[in-house]
Amino acid sequence: METSHAIRCAALLCTCLLIGTAPARAQIFSDVVESLLEDHPRIQSAESVAEAGKSEVAAARAARQPQVALSADAGWEEGGTGGSSGTYILPEITASQLLFDGGRSAAEIRRSRLRAQALRVQEDRVADELVASLAQAWGEWSRQCDLIEISEAQVAALEQLHGLVSEIASFDRGRGSDVVLVGSRLEQARSALDARRIAREDARATVREIASAPVEPVGRLPSLASFLPETLSEATALVDATPVVQISELQIGESDAAVSGAKNWWQPQLNLEVARTSERTALGDTHLFNAFGVRLRAVSLPFGGGGRARLNAARATASAARFDAEQARQSLTDRIERLWMLGNQRRDRLPRLAQVVVEADEARDIVQEQFRIGRRSILDLLSYETERFNARSGLANEQHDLIALEYQLMGALGRIDFALASGATPMETLQ
Repeated sequence: METSHAIRCAALLCTCLLIGTAPARAQIFSDVVESLLEDHPRIQSAESVAEAGKSEVAAARAARQPQVALSADAGWEEGGTGGSSGTYILPEITASQLLFDGGRSAAEIRRSRLRAQALRVQEDRVADELVASLAQAWGEWSRQCDLIEISEAQVAALEQLHGLVSEIASFDRGRGSDVVLVGSRLEQARSALDARRIAREDARATVREIASAPVEPVGRLPSLASFLPETLSEATALVDATPVVQISELQIGESDAAVSGAKNWWQPQLNLEVARTSERTALGDTHLFNAFGVRLRAVSLPFGGGGRARLNAARATASAARFDAEQARQSLTDRIERLWMLGNQRRDRLPRLAQVVVEADEARDIVQEQFRIGRRSILDLLSYETERFNARSGLANEQHDLIALEYQLMGALGRIDFALASGATPMETLQ
């Protein structure tokens, strides 16, 4: 008794704390997803990183454009015979154009462009992961709401039974043990109900944590059955279009571009330069921008092993990227096949579980009537009473597990955010 009272007090305290932390606005799942895809910090961070990728492409392209620089030589010089001593500043304006670098700049442009594409795809991947996490938490909240309804019905049924056996024990003192037994089962049911309420509040807090907003969940998690592919082969055919595989393939291209840029490490870089220079005469006079020159500048070859080492590192990175891409594709295919199999199994079990609920209700009603006339013991009735609500809980859990599998499958296919946020038709979602 003291333990159950403590659990109920903890549930009440947890509820008060969670509700009192921030003012919450009741929202259905689709509304929360819409706001999450617009305002969530992780989405905004992914957008900023993608924007940085675009800037990297612009910077790589700028390296092949004409460059203008202002430089200056400054110092102090002791005059010779007839010359003057003192400090001097000799500014120079130089315009240069890259002529040849062994393809390194072109490879860097290609690498940065592929990286920018990968970062854009990463935005979709972050959105899918967020929505999948939110769906998992929301589904758990929905599950606990349904289980709480079942537990409340069980407590009400046991309270009614407790009243019945108490009435019988009032004129049949030999049935007093029935009152104790039913009372014990009633307290167990109340404790289980309190535990489910705590689990519901925990799921609600998880929803708020993922959404980064004080939302109040309302309504059940919508099913995505109409958005799923019709066959397993159609589902596995979509693997190459998923963000995970696309990012892996883009990383292969990025690594290959790095190899292309590093393999000509031994070739020099040639720049054509046009300069307007200044000079200091032997007499110590300074003439600003009085000379004009055209020159071809060659950057020294990187002998010493650094270029070869960078090439080896780039090749190793490219090889690792190919292994990672193959592993990602195979792992995703295996996961889709496993989720598809589990979904079919759960879908097949639903009609049988629904029939078990009907049969359990009918059996309990029969046993209750037999108990009233003394042909069944209280243990028999409690056993059938427990089985009745266990069957209901089993059906509810199976239904929620099936919906959770649908979200996991759509998340693996990288289409969960599009299906929920865009209002697209099932066929458009799978294209």
